[in-house]
Amino acid sequence: CFCSFSDNAVERHIIRINTNGRSNVDAPRPTQIAFIAAGFFFAHASFLTDVPFDPYLPWCFMGEEIALSMRAWTAGWNIYAPRRNLIAHQYRPGRLGLPKFWESVGRDSGRPNLNTMLQGSVIRRVKHLVGYPEESKSTIEGDGDGNVLMEYEHYGLGTVRTREQYLELTGIDPAEKKCHSMKWCSKGELE
Repeated sequence: CFCSFSDNAVERHIIRINTNGRSNVDAPRPTQIAFIAAGFFFAHASFLTDVPFDPYLPWCFMGEEIALSMRAWTAGWNIYAPRRNLIAHQYRPGRLGLPKFWESVGRDSGRPNLNTMLQGSVIRRVKHLVGYPEESKSTIEGDGDGNVLMEYEHYGLGTVRTREQYLELTGIDPAEKKCHSMKWCSKGELE
């Protein structure tokens, strides 16, 4: 129920989602939340018809969850989560000296920085989807980077609800690079 805009140069101000403190753990059933957690995500198979995985986001790590959340919600899917943590994972390969999945791109291609270069296009596609003003269609095409939007009409937002409705629900302001509080989410007020 929390997001922020990254200040990491490689991540290019992409939205990062996270938990934010307490939630109503006594809720009798899962309640609506704003974001899909890619590490704990399941849905009916029809989800893949409505929100097919975007093949133009290869090796996407930063931006995956906001893109998937927006695409699902605008396609009419509500997002739910248990109010109590049921599973967790330790993300610590770097601290253990283990390779991260994105390092395989450079290792397999023999080009060590290939993933960082690819991420520029991947993140640009996600930022366009979210509605960052600096990543409009005309700007992207004007930069000669129109391939970033390949098959966007198929892998973009849904048609049941709008981007603007999602941004209002979540308090995300791509122009100001701010995420505002979502008290409804932390309190589990939507069912």
